[in-house]
Amino acid sequence: MSKESRIDEQIQHFYDNVPNVGDALPLKDYLLKHEDSRMAWYLLGKEYEGQKDTAKATYCFAQAGEIYEAFESKPAPMLPVSKSKNKSRSRLKWIIGILAPFLLVGLAVGAIKAFAPDKSEPLSNVPVAEGTLTPVSPSVPTRGTQASLPPNVVPPDQIAGASSSDKDGGQVLGALLTNNPSRQPRLLIKTPALGKWSDWVKSGKLIASVTSDKESGTAAINWYDSKWCNCKPDDATSTQKLVKGWMPLQEEKIVLRSAIIRYKASTGKWPATPETLAADYPNNTMAGWTEGMTPWFDELKGNLENKKDGKIPQAPAWPDNTGPDMGHGTPSGQLSAMAEQPLAIMIDTENHRLAVVSGNVLLRNYEVGLGGSKTPERSFVISEKVKNPNGRSDGAFGSRGMTLSDTRYGIHGTDEPKSIGKDESHGCVRMKKEDVEELFDLVPLGTPVTIAKGGLPNELRAPPERFRLTSTQDETNPHKVYDWLN
Repeated sequence: MSKESRIDEQIQHFYDNVPNVGDALPLKDYLLKHEDSRMAWYLLGKEYEGQKDTAKATYCFAQAGEIYEAFESKPAPMLPVSKSKNKSRSRLKWIIGILAPFLLVGLAVGAIKAFAPDKSEPLSNVPVAEGTLTPVSPSVPTRGTQASLPPNVVPPDQIAGASSSDKDGGQVLGALLTNNPSRQPRLLIKTPALGKWSDWVKSGKLIASVTSDKESGTAAINWYDSKWCNCKPDDATSTQKLVKGWMPLQEEKIVLRSAIIRYKASTGKWPATPETLAADYPNNTMAGWTEGMTPWFDELKGNLENKKDGKIPQAPAWPDNTGPDMGHGTPSGQLSAMAEQPLAIMIDTENHRLAVVSGNVLLRNYEVGLGGSKTPERSFVISEKVKNPNGRSDGAFGSRGMTLSDTRYGIHGTDEPKSIGKDESHGCVRMKKEDVEELFDLVPLGTPVTIAKGGLPNELRAPPERFRLTSTQDETNPHKVYDWLN
C-alpha cells in the first residue's frame, strides 16, 4: 500500500470516528509531510486541543500512543472503533527530523520526559547520524586572539541556556532537538536565574549535547549532568572547554553588534569600516578592536547591504558564519536575547548597582556610588566617552568617564573608593577602577542608561578575566576641563 493510500485510510478513519467535522486544518497535507508519525498525531491533537475541539484532539492523542504518554505523563486515550469498519493499522516509527518545521510554540514543554533515558539504554547510547561530530578538546582562547578547533571537529550552531530541568529545561531541550535539524551539535548549558534575570557570568555548566539530522531521521542526546537525566553522564571535560572559550567571544560579538546599531541610530547610516567605529575621540563609538571582530564586521556589513524584499534590514544579524571557530554557536534558549537586543545600562539607586544587560540577560552587575536624591531617576544615553579625564588617571574622575546626554551627570571613576556603595556623590555615578574600565570597553556611544529605584539584584557579577579591547586610537580630550557633578 502506498504512503498516500495509508494516509487516505487514516483520514477516513478519523472522519468516521469524529463526525460532523467542519475541519479547517490541512489534515492530509499535514500527515503526508509528517510520514503519518505518532508525533504528527500528537502535535495535531495539541492544535485541536488549543481550539477546544475535544473529540478531534482525543482521537489524535489516541493515535499518538506512547508519544502522548511521554509528553503528558498519563495514559493515552483509547482509540475508538471505526463506525464503518474496524481496520488494524501498523505502529509506525516517528522520525524527529521531519517534525522540525511543524513544532508548535511551547509544545516542547516536558520534552525531557519524552527523551529521558531508559534505565536499560541511556540516551548517550542512542546512535548519532552518520558523519555527525561531537566537539572535542579545543584550546581555550585568550581574549582578542584567533581560536581554532581541531580539523575534525564541527563547531556547534547553537548554545542554549536553561535555568532548571523542571522549569524551562524541557522547552529549551525540545527546541534544540526539533527546530531546523542540524548535523552540527547543539549544546545545552545551565543559565541560572538571578531574580528576573538570566545570569550570564554564572552560565556555562554543560548539561547536554544534542544532534539531529533531517536526512537520516536520527537524533541523540549526550548527557553531562546526572541531575538532569537521572543517568550516568558522559565525560564533559572537552566540551566544557569549548563552552569556556565560547563565552568571551560572544561578549565581543554583542559589543560589536551593539556598536553598529548605536552608530546607525546616531548617524543615520551603517558604519563603513572598523575604523569608523573605533575612531579617535570624540568618534570613539567603540573603545578598541579585537582580531575576531574583523570577519564578523564584514559578515554583518554584508548582511546589512543585502536587501530583503527590497528593504534594508533594521538591525544586523548575529554573526556566526565567520571568525574564530571557537566562537560559533548562536546564543539561544534563555540566552537568545543576546543575539537579538543590543547592550543597555540599568542603575538601581536603591541597591547601588549598575548592570549591563541585553534583554533579560544580565552580563555584569557592579557596585556603584551615587548621590541619593541628587542622582536623577530618568533615562539618558552615553553621549561622550573619554580616557583620563582632565589629563589624569588618578584624579577625581579616575581613568575613564562617560557623559550622560550632554549633561553634567556622568559615569566615571573616583579617587574616593570608600564612597562606593554609598550616597556621597553630587549626582554622578562613581565606580571602582577595574569596573569603570571594563564598562568603558563594553558599552558603545549611544548606549541607553536607565536610572531607577529597584530592579537589580544585590549579587555582584563580573568575571575573573575582565572584558578589554585593544585600543590604538586616541580617546583622550586634553582640550576640555570636565566638571561633572562628581
